[in-house]
Amino acid sequence: MSFCRSTAGATVFGACLLLLAVRAGAVVQIPQPLTLDAALAWADEYNPAVRAAAIRIRRLGGEAVHADVAVPSNPRVELEAGRRDQPGGADTDIGIRISQTFWIAGQAGLRSAAADQSLAAAQADHAYLTATVAARTRAAFLSVLVAEQAVTTAERVVDTNRQLDDYARRRLDAGAGTRIETNAARLGLQRARAFAAAAHDAATQARLRLKNLLAIDPARHLAIKGQLAFRRLELPDEERLLERAVQQRGDLQAAAARIVAARKQLALAERQIVPNLTVFGFYREEAGGRSAGGADITGGGIGFELPLMHRYEGERQIADADLAEAQLDAANLQREVRLQVLSGLSAYRAARERADVLSDAVLDAAQSTLELTRRSFAAGKVGAPAITSAQNNLIDIRRDYLDALASLVRAGTDLERATGGLIVMANGQGE
Repeated sequence: MSFCRSTAGATVFGACLLLLAVRAGAVVQIPQPLTLDAALAWADEYNPAVRAAAIRIRRLGGEAVHADVAVPSNPRVELEAGRRDQPGGADTDIGIRISQTFWIAGQAGLRSAAADQSLAAAQADHAYLTATVAARTRAAFLSVLVAEQAVTTAERVVDTNRQLDDYARRRLDAGAGTRIETNAARLGLQRARAFAAAAHDAATQARLRLKNLLAIDPARHLAIKGQLAFRRLELPDEERLLERAVQQRGDLQAAAARIVAARKQLALAERQIVPNLTVFGFYREEAGGRSAGGADITGGGIGFELPLMHRYEGERQIADADLAEAQLDAANLQREVRLQVLSGLSAYRAARERADVLSDAVLDAAQSTLELTRRSFAAGKVGAPAITSAQNNLIDIRRDYLDALASLVRAGTDLERATGGLIVMANGQGE
């Protein structure tokens, strides 16, 4: 009986521990349905690249603390004892020595400044990465909306072509139609179904890309809430935008900080030839002490390494090359930023014009044309070629329209990345 009670008690205790462990390790749930603002906030908190950059800042912060020291090492204490053999017998000498090494050529300040600049570069990289991830998340979210609209549009096209196919078969069965007309209607339906299948796959792939950026389980259901209505961007003139983008980009700020850090490292390498100074003091008591004719000895001195065998030529060469590399990277990046901004501007303007031309109204007109053709076909006014032409026109217009929306999303978010988040493509009601 007592064994049963013990077993039951252990089971309850184990269950309580398990419940506490589950609560302690509970994962914050992503908001659903997910809005664009919520997706951006979630990515800023949980995106793996952003988190890795934050961890790097913590690590470099520790290195900066480590570098900010007044002396190269802690004081050193040495104890000594020696046996002294004398005619009257053996005795022991004892002594103590304390030493401390000091910087004497400003190495401490250079080490600290280099570490601080490396930390500043990491912080600027984190800021730019955060802006980049925000742009990528915006693109992924809007791409899901475009893909869902593509699915809806594709299903509308399938439904229209299915009605046409049904009518063509009924006409054939009634002896009023021809096999050519039936085949044309069936081919249009099959093409529409193929486009619908591709649209469903594109929507799935878009959702997977968004989930990956948000660092959530790819198999998890994710409800999206949003509406496609891109406001027109208010863009300054090119020169003004280029100037502001260069000031905004965190990676350019990081590149500048790396140049400063490399200069400090080069100065430090050049000063390594100057040896650090070690100051020491000691106390020694000879065997037997003063009462036995011995002596107490106190003293001190200084010491330093002689830079004869190792003159730090390699360290100076490495530091000089690191500085040249940092300067080259910064120059290349500044040119790349200007290229990205100008390319983004051109792509956005073209995508904006294309999306304006290929609007919902154009798609509705193409579908209306197919419906009018179907009615004319039913009235015997047109034949199979007119049906095929109307079907092809609807599918092509649908494809061009969705491609234009996708291009607008890409161009807008590319411009956002190029400007470091200075230009953001808003999504809301109307323009």
